[in-house]
Amino acid sequence: MQLLNKIEDLVLVPGPVYLAIGVFDGVHIGHQAVISGAVRSARQSDGRAVVITFDPHPIRVLRPERAPRILMTPANKRRAVEELGVDALLTISFTREFSKTSPELFVQRLFQSANDLREIWIGEGWRFGTNRTGGVNSLESITRRLGIKVNAVPAVLVNDQVVSSSWIRAAMDQDQVDQAALLLGRPFALEYLRPTSKLTGPREQAARALLWAKMMLDMERRVEDHAQLSEVVF
Repeated sequence: MQLLNKIEDLVLVPGPVYLAIGVFDGVHIGHQAVISGAVRSARQSDGRAVVITFDPHPIRVLRPERAPRILMTPANKRRAVEELGVDALLTISFTREFSKTSPELFVQRLFQSANDLREIWIGEGWRFGTNRTGGVNSLESITRRLGIKVNAVPAVLVNDQVVSSSWIRAAMDQDQVDQAALLLGRPFALEYLRPTSKLTGPREQAARALLWAKMMLDMERRVEDHAQLSEVVF
């Protein structure tokens, strides 16, 4: 999987290009529906699927007092995205200056940089651009003039509740390992699990994984609060 650092790097990806855009914290089953849609379309036309995400989380820049804990490190997000069959990952540096980009300019930059941009996949509630003025309707209005198809994926429901990163954090805080795993579509925080001969069963392994995940999240927050380092949409 190619790793890209700015929009102009999209020129390095052979076309046609199919984009999936979002923060994708946790790469849960809702995120997977968006990303897998782009991958599926790309395979059908011998194209390339590209995920676009943002670092740090936009809320951490615009409203740091309300910033959520992240569910995975950037390295683990890369692995999770790659496992879905994505060809390239573009991580855009989110700054206050970038947040002032209008929806029209953002899409125009994508169009100008990508080789034959065919489709953009997003979650149906995705917002973007200055003051979050862009949404599905405005995106479709912009892309229609450029010949780009927009695919807005409906929210994924579990027990009639929308799957979200916030729900997974809440499950984590309540030690609901099975619930978190269900929403993520994989064992929770397996990437944090350190091998040990004392682990005898799957539930014990899951509990240890949860403990390591909480330790990692707490460590990240302390580092960011004191050293202002970047972590894992616009």
